[in-house]
Amino acid sequence: MRKDISAETQTNKSKYSVGEEVKISVTMANKGLNPIEIIFASAQRYDFIVLKGNEEVWRWSNDKVFAMVLEQVLLKPGEKQTYSETWKPKDAKPGKYEVIGVVTSRPPYRSACVFKIDI
Repeated sequence: MRKDISAETQTNKSKYSVGEEVKISVTMANKGLNPIEIIFASAQRYDFIVLKGNEEVWRWSNDKVFAMVLEQVLLKPGEKQTYSETWKPKDAKPGKYEVIGVVTSRPPYRSACVFKIDI
């Protein structure tokens, strides 16, 4: 794992009402002084996993198929790449949730954040 690459996952709010959409993003940034080549082994660039406790309640990529292609992305010094999705919880219960954002490069970069669903 490179120290000059950072990943940050965030939601647009820290608290949501039951049934409210949760907007999620993961941002990868080049914190170094040189361009960095990021390698992907498929057309998938990111994934999001929502957990309640140790239980996975949603994974963005579950119902998707990705082409198997080797691609590279060049991140210049200071450059960022952000990937975003919206989780539409159907039967989410009130409580604390964790979302893990993954940039699916080789090696992958992950980060997490916590949010709450209230009544």
